[in-house]
Amino acid sequence: MEGIVKQTNGAVAVIPATPGGLINGEQLTKIAQLVNEGAGLAKFTTAEHIVILTTEDKVNNVKQELAKVGLGIAPVGPTVRNVKSCPGGLCQFALQEALNDALAIDKEFSGQEMPNAVKIAFSGCPRNCMESRCNDIGFVGTQKGYQLYIGGKGGKQVLGELLAQDITSEELANYIKHIISVYKKEAKPKERLASVISRVGLDAFKK
Repeated sequence: MEGIVKQTNGAVAVIPATPGGLINGEQLTKIAQLVNEGAGLAKFTTAEHIVILTTEDKVNNVKQELAKVGLGIAPVGPTVRNVKSCPGGLCQFALQEALNDALAIDKEFSGQEMPNAVKIAFSGCPRNCMESRCNDIGFVGTQKGYQLYIGGKGGKQVLGELLAQDITSEELANYIKHIISVYKKEAKPKERLASVISRVGLDAFKK
């Protein structure tokens, strides 16, 4: 489902896809142009997006203009959302290349249909700047690899449970595939991952 959402005041929020919160100068200039041509305001989100507020009659034009600078529309609804990440190796405290790993995972999984939203976050060290334990699937970098937490929900203040540790970058995709496979098999309609874990147990998700 595309991130185009009508607001309570009649404006329409168009959400460009920005995996890892990355954007280049040309894209930022284009967003600024579209913001000025729309409602004159943008909104930053906790999911590392810049939301463009515009009018309903301009939505198609906004999508076309974003596409010209290589920006698609972020997935929303019951999908794997754009993957969030800290700066990874750009930060002096990083123990893992979280940003590069997050971008690779986003490319493979973002937009896939799920029973409900699946949010994935990467933190490159135990400082956990991306609050990875508050996401459905969260990775926290250590000296030996990543710790993997599942079942977090920020809005409900539910912390994810530790599923595995010492995971290498090469193993990330396989772990996510397994978690998603079990989730889709066990989930009731619209059930979040945290609820499935509470119902069937953490062991069901272990490889």
